[in-house]
Amino acid sequence: MQTALSQEYCKLLHKKLTWFAPGIIVGLMLLMPLTFNDPHWLVMANFGSSQWILLVLVIVGATLFSMEIQHNTILTLLYKAPNRRIIYLAKLIVLFGYNIVLHLFALGLTILFNTLAIGGHANWLTTYQYHQSLLTNTIMTATIDLGMSLMLIGFLFLLSCLLTNNAVVITTSITIVFMGQALSSKLLNEHPQFGSWLKFNPLNMLNLTFQYANYPVYHKLTQLTNGQLLLGTLGYAVLFLWLGNWCFKRRHF
Repeated sequence: MQTALSQEYCKLLHKKLTWFAPGIIVGLMLLMPLTFNDPHWLVMANFGSSQWILLVLVIVGATLFSMEIQHNTILTLLYKAPNRRIIYLAKLIVLFGYNIVLHLFALGLTILFNTLAIGGHANWLTTYQYHQSLLTNTIMTATIDLGMSLMLIGFLFLLSCLLTNNAVVITTSITIVFMGQALSSKLLNEHPQFGSWLKFNPLNMLNLTFQYANYPVYHKLTQLTNGQLLLGTLGYAVLFLWLGNWCFKRRHF
């Protein structure tokens, strides 16, 4: 396992996007004050870093997994590893570790931007949402987003094991990231008779971070509480990761 982890970390650190991504995230976060003028919401939402982190994870994750499958470079790993589960777990651990680093980076930027009063200045100790301090809200948003991004990683891994084209995997995943919430909302609005179970679709779980940061607006769209969204997100994350591992173990290379 240690050897597999070392190989995956080495590949991740040698990818240019791994080092360019933080700069991209900085630029996109700086654009958020142009759209929202509420400093408290900007801080709580980590300057909207969630979607940009998901975008980076899709591209980096696809190159770590689906691109290797497409070009058959994964055969070398299969030959050296005692079983496929180790390869799968190593890729998952490395990508999720990178995910944590990106979230900590975004959290640090949020603290810096607020200190510099970019988009306005908000008091960290102000009681904001859920009768909690703004600081608590901000940390909770980043933590909750880790759960949602884990679900996306699981979906990405499953898609990588099902499809052979890396471009299709990336395009499909990016479409889900940026249009998943809208598609879920459309389904719920057009088929209210099925709302009792349709609201638990995986696309609806992509609203988790946004709903935590703006409950009154997003609760009307999701028709679920924060707790239900969190449980659904973690449930789908486990399901996608298990299915991805199952497909990977049975795929012929």
